[in-house]
Amino acid sequence: MSDDFQDKTEEPTPKRRSEARKKGEVARSKDLSGALVLLAALLCLVVWGPVLGRKMMEMLRDWLGHIRPGMVGPNQISALFMSFGLTLGGLLTPIFISLSAAAVLGNYVQVGKIFSTERIAPDFSRLQFFKGFQRFFSPNTLVEMVKSLAKIALIGLVAYYSVKRELPGVMPLLDQSVGQLLLHLSGTAFRVSTRIILALLALGALDYLYQRYRFEKNLRMTKQEVKDEMRQVDGDPKVKARIRSLMRQMATKRMIADVPQADVVVTNPTHYAVALKYDSAAMVAPQVVAKGRGFIALKIIAVAQEAGVPRVENRSLARSLYRLVEVGKGIPTSLYRAVAEVLAYIYRLRGAAGGAR
Repeated sequence: MSDDFQDKTEEPTPKRRSEARKKGEVARSKDLSGALVLLAALLCLVVWGPVLGRKMMEMLRDWLGHIRPGMVGPNQISALFMSFGLTLGGLLTPIFISLSAAAVLGNYVQVGKIFSTERIAPDFSRLQFFKGFQRFFSPNTLVEMVKSLAKIALIGLVAYYSVKRELPGVMPLLDQSVGQLLLHLSGTAFRVSTRIILALLALGALDYLYQRYRFEKNLRMTKQEVKDEMRQVDGDPKVKARIRSLMRQMATKRMIADVPQADVVVTNPTHYAVALKYDSAAMVAPQVVAKGRGFIALKIIAVAQEAGVPRVENRSLARSLYRLVEVGKGIPTSLYRAVAEVLAYIYRLRGAAGGAR
C-alpha cells in the first residue's frame, strides 16, 4: 500500500498540534461547559436568591404603593415599567456576570487560552447538499445522537427517582401554611436540581474524555505526512546531505592547502596521514594542520612530497593523532613525548642538510 493510503498510525507532531490550535480545533465538551454554567446558576440562587427575593418584594410594594386612582395612564405605566426593569436588571446583573464567568472558566479549563476566528468564518463548502446529507448519516452523527438519547434517558431517570423520593414529604404539607409549603418546595427543588446537575457533570466529564480521544485520533498522521512535515521544517534530507558533502569537500581543500606549511607528516604507512606544525614562538604545543585516511591520506602524502615536507612512518602515533586530535587543535599531553621525538628527528635531518627542507 502506498504512503498516500496508509492508516494514520503516527502520533501528531507539535507543528500539527499548533496548526490545529490556530484553527480553533481543540478537544472540548459542550456538555461539561453547560453543566458548569448550571452549577454556577444553582450556587447563585443559593447565595443570592434570598436577597433577590426580598429586594423584589420590596420593589413591588414600593411600585404598587405609588399607584393611585386617576394616576394610571400610558405615560405613568411606561415610566413604572422602565423603573421596574432597570431595578430588576441591576439585581440580576451579579447572576449574569457569574454565569458568564462560569462559561469562560469552563472553556478555559478544557482548552486553555485560545483565540481563533477561523471557526466563525463563513465556510460555503458546508452549504453543499450532498456533503451535508453525508454528514447527516456519518458515524459521528450517529454517536452524537446516541449520546443525546443516553443523556436524556439518564437525566430523566435521575429526575424521576429524585422526585419520587421527595413525594412522601409533600402530603403532610397540605395542613401547613403557604410560607412553610414554599420553603419545603424550594428545598425539594434544590435537592432535585443538585442531583440532576451532578449527573450532568459526570456526563460532561465522560464526554470530555471521549472528545479528547476523538481529537487525538483525528490528529494522527501517516508516515508520509510526518516525512513531508520534517522536510518542511528541517529541509529536504537529500539537500541537507548534499550541503554537508560540499562543506566537507571545502574543508578538505582548505586542509590540503595547509599541508605545505607543516613540519612533518606522520603516516601508517598509507592508510593514515597526519600533518603536524610547531612554532615555539606562537604555539604551546604542536598542532595538527591536516589529517585523513584512505584517499585523503594519499593526497596529503602526495602534497607533502611535492612541497618537500618530511614524512615519518609511525603507525601507532599516526592512529592516535588521527583519533584524538581535530584539525587546527594542539596535541594532548599524552602524545608530547612521541611527537617530540619525531620533531627532534626532523630537526636533526634539517641540521645535517644545512637547514634546508
